[in-house]
Amino acid sequence: MRWPILALLSLSLWLPTAQAQVESVKSYLIERVTQQKAATAQLAEAAGRYEAIVRNAGFKYASLAQQHGPAIRNALRDARIAWIKASPIYESVEGIVAGVELLSDFDLNLDAGASGAEGGDAVVTFDLKLANGKVLPRPGNLFGVLEGSLWGSERAFSSGVAFDVDGDGRIGFGDQLPDALILRAAAEKLDAMTGELLATARTWKPTAQDVFRALAANVPTAASVFIERWKTSRFVLGDKATRRDFNVISSLDDLINNITSWQQLYGGVAQLVQAKNPSLDRQIRDGLASLRTWVQRLAAQEKTRRFTPEQAEMILKEGDNRATAVTGKIVQAAALLGIKVE
Repeated sequence: MRWPILALLSLSLWLPTAQAQVESVKSYLIERVTQQKAATAQLAEAAGRYEAIVRNAGFKYASLAQQHGPAIRNALRDARIAWIKASPIYESVEGIVAGVELLSDFDLNLDAGASGAEGGDAVVTFDLKLANGKVLPRPGNLFGVLEGSLWGSERAFSSGVAFDVDGDGRIGFGDQLPDALILRAAAEKLDAMTGELLATARTWKPTAQDVFRALAANVPTAASVFIERWKTSRFVLGDKATRRDFNVISSLDDLINNITSWQQLYGGVAQLVQAKNPSLDRQIRDGLASLRTWVQRLAAQEKTRRFTPEQAEMILKEGDNRATAVTGKIVQAAALLGIKVE
């Protein structure tokens, strides 16, 4: 009878450790979203400052540059800095948010959803209410609305007045005054929704099934979402790009941050897989690490060159092959543990 007792004792000690690993995913999520909330609060404050300047000037955008140039530039620069801080933080948890049913609507509204005008199966669920009573129905995801507003890549979110925001002495990409009411409303909505995400994340009780479902849903998007939208951005097409978002931070960098979230997710169940099949565990770890290293290499190259559309298409195909291979291993591991994933 000694061996069964020892085996049961070993199992009783191992199960809490395995659950603690799954819980570590939640801890990582809360830590990162807390950091995001700090950045979105800064963004909302800067947008409010800009809106106050514009409002006090009677919304006369054409004369603002002469009368309030330095104050406007400071407010918009602060808003951009905060956006550039908040967006990558969110990308580093997007794989968790998008893949967990309890949280997935936040990803739709924060970063992935389309506008009502674009239509499709992934339209955001909110309307944007402006301070003057006007409502923008289903305007698109909030990070995208704010990018389109802050850098002028969405005409509907701009005042149409040119302004040297970056202060380089010329009018280039992004040098326009945003519509102050839209910028403030979107920034405040982003900050509020980030707070809601944080509160909801704290109620999440993570399971191994949550983790595997999130991985199976997200890893295949490496090429079909991230590299696909990178192909049509300014990072590949330059001034020929027509999309309003993903032109300020390369989707290659976004993908690197997302892979980080996938690695965090897998870390929550790795011990379970290792106990069943150490080789399979190693293959998954190596596959995710290899995918991340490959994208990091491309992102580093992008800093000194621009890939052609033809090269981008080849990169997409290779990325799809790499992601598909890793996904297959993840699904295999889930099946080994008796977990069903789609």
